[in-house]
Amino acid sequence: MRNFKVLLLVVLLVCFKNNLQAQETIKVMHYNLLYYGKKTDFCTTTNNNIDKKNGYLKTIIQYVQPDIFSVNELDGDASYPVSDDAKYLLDNALNVDGVDYYRKTESPSVYLANIIFYNSNKLILKESNPISFMVSGNLKAFNAFKFYFNSDDLQTTNDTAFLYCVVAHLKAGNDDYDLTQKVYESSLIMDYFEGIGEKGNYMIMGDFNVYTPTEECFQSFINPDNSNYTFNDPANQIGEWSKNYDYRYYHTQSTHQDGDCFSGGGMDDRFDFILASDNIMDGIDHYTYINNSYKIIGQDGSRYNGSLNTSSNTAVPNVIAQALYNMSDHLPVYMEMQVDQNLGAPLSIEDLQKEQLEINYENPVTEYLKLESHNIRNTQVEVDLVSINGTKVLNKTYRIYNDFNVSIPLNGIPSGIYILKVTSNEGLTYSSKVIVKK
Repeated sequence: MRNFKVLLLVVLLVCFKNNLQAQETIKVMHYNLLYYGKKTDFCTTTNNNIDKKNGYLKTIIQYVQPDIFSVNELDGDASYPVSDDAKYLLDNALNVDGVDYYRKTESPSVYLANIIFYNSNKLILKESNPISFMVSGNLKAFNAFKFYFNSDDLQTTNDTAFLYCVVAHLKAGNDDYDLTQKVYESSLIMDYFEGIGEKGNYMIMGDFNVYTPTEECFQSFINPDNSNYTFNDPANQIGEWSKNYDYRYYHTQSTHQDGDCFSGGGMDDRFDFILASDNIMDGIDHYTYINNSYKIIGQDGSRYNGSLNTSSNTAVPNVIAQALYNMSDHLPVYMEMQVDQNLGAPLSIEDLQKEQLEINYENPVTEYLKLESHNIRNTQVEVDLVSINGTKVLNKTYRIYNDFNVSIPLNGIPSGIYILKVTSNEGLTYSSKVIVKK
């Protein structure tokens, strides 16, 4: 009897310990920011003022408090009026009023950028991999990021909880060209995940511009040829959502019926998503989707085909609804995950910078491979280009004192698909696919 009591006590202690280890939550929010910092003929410094947008966004962020905040439509080429829009947003809408833990990721120089702001107390950025391609002669890029959870026992267990996120903005429209382009763009995203080579904690977030789940681009996510890379709708609301009253709680556009900068038409389309892999949905590897946590921030279902309800909104306080209405013609999408690790102490700024190895380049490339980074300093890096059959076709070593900015001739390297690998003296690495076209 005494042995049984001892055994029972051990079991209870183990269960108690396991429950303690499952206390951390990761809040994820994706938001189309509607030409943040980008001046156009229809979105100007008057009707889409960046400083006013920061005020609206600060109100929204302080209400939601996301740990991962992914965005579309952020000015990505330093055009007027702000030279570094991501940093301007970080400094004026996120790290304000005593908050100092948000960090930003990087993106290649493109017309509109897709990046992530993240809670550096909980997450550490391991890799940043742009998925770059050309559209009508212009560079477009989605962005893939690899994070890991800042666990308190990481140094002793080496049990790293990795999380991969791709932020994308698929081609707008639904004519034949638009549909074909969306299929191509979604294939690049799936190529990235398949290139990892195994199932994992994967998320795709963005404005997909899909009018029906039967579109081939969307099917490539939820019904891929390789089931190891299946993505799920955490809301479990796959159906003919466009202009369908039954899906009014999941419509994300438009918050306006009409407007100069804002798209009109009212709330009747589901364009914005966070999709999650089987591992996250099933809680296989550290991260577990929290049931019923997926929602559209501010969507109370009361204004189908009309403007967002800002006076009697039952989903959020009216001040939040008003900020959402003023900020964008999209609503943010949101979900939560539980992590089965205990949170460690926040990393110092020096440690955070050391963890990040970010490389920007245009893709495809022709005669020269031009690489640049603003956070690689006072180190030595090795650059390799490897063919898909494993042959190393290029190897260069550079001593970096200030910013990393090199132009590598590709003499004798034929057209094809290669893997770019950059490794620093500290052992930090960067890896991505490069297309050489001559």
